[in-house]
Amino acid sequence: MKKTKSLLDLFVRHRTYKILDRAAEKNRYYCATLKEQDRAYDELQKAGLNKEQKRIVDKALSALNANGTAYGKVAYRLGLHDGIRLMLEVNKL
Repeated sequence: MKKTKSLLDLFVRHRTYKILDRAAEKNRYYCATLKEQDRAYDELQKAGLNKEQKRIVDKALSALNANGTAYGKVAYRLGLHDGIRLMLEVNKL
């Protein structure tokens, strides 16, 4: 049986996968952190790590990225939910 997605889930998916990249490209802070990420990655590549060290670093960075992504998704949904609740309360006035 297929699980029905809520309207909020569909909206979040559309905004995060379709709109977010375009918005991020225009954000100076995001662009600056992306450049810093690229510099750090280049430095890591030049560090001369052996295969096992690379695996450990990759595992740690992947876990950090996954955690940051999960946190961002929760924060986005919470903000959107709060915005909807605020709009409903304002409409009651």
